[in-house]
Amino acid sequence: MSVLKFLFGLFLLAQLVGVHAQNNASQRTALIVGIGQYGSADIPSLSGVVFDMDSARQMALAMGIEPRNITTLRDSAATKANILTQFKRLSDNTPEGARAFIYFSGHGTRWQDPQAGGCVEGLLTYDGQTLTHKEIAQSTDRLSQKADKVITLFDACHSGGVTQAGTRGVSAPLFAPKFFMKAGAGMDMCSQPSNMVSRSLLGEATRLNALAENFVQITSSRPDEVSFDEPGKGGLATQGIRDCLLGQAKDLDASGAVSITEIQMCAQQTINAKLKNAPGLTPHHVSVRGARNLIPVAVAKPPPEPEKPVTIALAPVVPPAPVKPAPVSPPPETAPAAPVKPPAPAKPTASKPPPSAAWADEPLQEPQIVEAPVTPWSVSAATLREVEQQKNPRRKVDVQVSKNSLRIGQDALDLTIKSSHDGYVYLVLLGSDAKSFYLLFPNGLDKDNRIKANQAMRLPKPDWQVKAAGPAGTDQLLVIVSDTPRQMDNLSLAEPTSAAPFTYSLNTLQGRSALIRYLTGGNSTARSESFGAKLLSIQEVL
Repeated sequence: MSVLKFLFGLFLLAQLVGVHAQNNASQRTALIVGIGQYGSADIPSLSGVVFDMDSARQMALAMGIEPRNITTLRDSAATKANILTQFKRLSDNTPEGARAFIYFSGHGTRWQDPQAGGCVEGLLTYDGQTLTHKEIAQSTDRLSQKADKVITLFDACHSGGVTQAGTRGVSAPLFAPKFFMKAGAGMDMCSQPSNMVSRSLLGEATRLNALAENFVQITSSRPDEVSFDEPGKGGLATQGIRDCLLGQAKDLDASGAVSITEIQMCAQQTINAKLKNAPGLTPHHVSVRGARNLIPVAVAKPPPEPEKPVTIALAPVVPPAPVKPAPVSPPPETAPAAPVKPPAPAKPTASKPPPSAAWADEPLQEPQIVEAPVTPWSVSAATLREVEQQKNPRRKVDVQVSKNSLRIGQDALDLTIKSSHDGYVYLVLLGSDAKSFYLLFPNGLDKDNRIKANQAMRLPKPDWQVKAAGPAGTDQLLVIVSDTPRQMDNLSLAEPTSAAPFTYSLNTLQGRSALIRYLTGGNSTARSESFGAKLLSIQEVL
């Protein structure tokens, strides 16, 4: 039986599997900059950049960004002044709570700045000027303050010390370094690999009060590495990230979605394969800072699973009464299997780093895959964590439970919710039996889930209750307060009756994917897709 007994209110989620909840596509924005031909003949051309521009556009479209919201600057149009102007326009055109994507492909550079006390990194613009991380952070500061998430992808490098030796001979016509050393006396030291932690864009942005959890900085290589352009195909990092973002990346923890970290792992395999037989070259490493667990692409419908989803029977809806109602048996074809106490929670297959809370530059770390046993409970718990990690930390959600431990058959769930913003409340439960997720609220009897900022909401409400029903173990309860309502029209609702007191189990890959789509998808016509979230653990005891 499920971990909680529903005495009042639950609607049918049978159609949740396969629902294609749309992202906030009409509101997301993108700026794509590519410089393959520079204004100075002294700066080597990068013939693969034209392919990078197309790849970046494919990525933007996959992120749910409509063509009309994608701005491109190529070659002579990508002067420093024009790029800064477009940063401002991107900030103006991105609504509060939407997402933005910034892409750059071209040469990176590094030079010595006495005022900075050492070498400074930048992106080389068409007119031979440079955009430092500090300048980019300053020009996108307003964007960082208002957007739900900002994703940056820079396919350039800031090291040239291995460039000359690394691309001689056979490798020279195959891969071109995406680095150019600006002329000047005493600058040679800045072109050498340094193994130093760079002053990253994330570091500059957080110094201006951007939140690391709302910002993703993806770079094609580490600060002391050279990244390469492949003629006829584009940057190695861009190729890998594009293909992995469009479907090649694996959902390593079976949560139902693919995160930036999983895309990073996949893209690195592409780069490794490309440079495996290149004489004198070793792979550069795709680096990610900030919100590493962000889900960048709308979750696609997974392939059908061979096993049949388990059906879970629930108690029927009955009027309030001082005595416990008699149980109603479900139809024979929907009768659940005998309850089995789930194994203890275990770590998921893929170990994902937690969202970065760094307010300055952080060291780069290679993501690792940890082999660990996977159980239904651990996989499903990963799904709820994945949803929670998409939250906007500017949306504060406080949840107080009357009891952290519920006695089976005696105690009922009781919690109080406060939100820093007006929004819509959603409660999702993963029971200790790990057989299904339950959308506790809103439900068939109580659909008004609106909440006012700083006003307490107590759930369950007087006309419906949720009582602990075992087995003993841990429940996971996810509380979400979204700026806009989820797409309820995509769900097939059914009022709870004694004849249909059940819901389909969602503890399958399809179900987990559908749940993430539903909770993070928002409304395609809404301006904001931000939400706050809180994940709680509640014990059920005998």
